[in-house]
Formats: sequence, structure tokens, C-alpha cells
Amino acid sequence: MIWILTAIYFFVCSVVLWLGFWIYGKALQHLGRAGSIAKNLGGFVVYLLFACFLVSPLFVAFSFVENLRWEFTSNPLYMVYFLLLFLLSATPGGLYFKKRFLNELRELGYFAKKR
Repeated sequence: MIWILTAIYFFVCSVVLWLGFWIYGKALQHLGRAGSIAKNLGGFVVYLLFACFLVSPLFVAFSFVENLRWEFTSNPLYMVYFLLLFLLSATPGGLYFKKRFLNELRELGYFAKKR
């Protein structure tokens, strides 16, 4: 049962993370059009907030699903399952961000290509 609850939890998280990627992209677009100080300082603040938001499903899960901490520490297969679902839940938002925002944000000075 805990395996199914974990899958449902991360399915919901994938929708929330997709929304977070969208908000992150929009915020960087607006800040990128602002002045240099607002772009750099605001981009840093938005990045810190997004980084915390991105890893929050890992920590929030322990309060939503009963016995999750015990199962996580005692069963290595469940630990791999949990982490794999976390990666899969962030994938749709990341792909959408790459397709929709990345090129424009590079033009605005964010996410420079490697030389």
C-alpha cells in the first residue's frame, strides 16, 4: 500500500513541480528585462527559492505518508523507488522549462552556453 501511496504522492508532486518550473521561468523572464542589478540580484533570490521548492517533495513526503521513514531506511529497494519517482516527477516540468523558456532566458543573459 505504501508503494501506491508514494506513486500517487509523486504524481501530484509532478503537477506542482511543473507549475513551479513555469513560475520560475516567468519570474526570470520578467527579471531579465529589468536592469542589471534587478536581473542579477532578483535572479539569485528566485533561484534560491526555486531550489528549495524543487527539493521540498523529498522532505514533505515523510509527513504525508505514514511509516515512510521506517520503510525508507529499512528497504533499499523502496529507497531506490522513492528517489526514482522523485526524479520522474521533476522531469515533465524540466522538459517544459527547457522547451518553453531556455532559449529566451539565454538571450536575456541567463543559462549561458558552455564555451
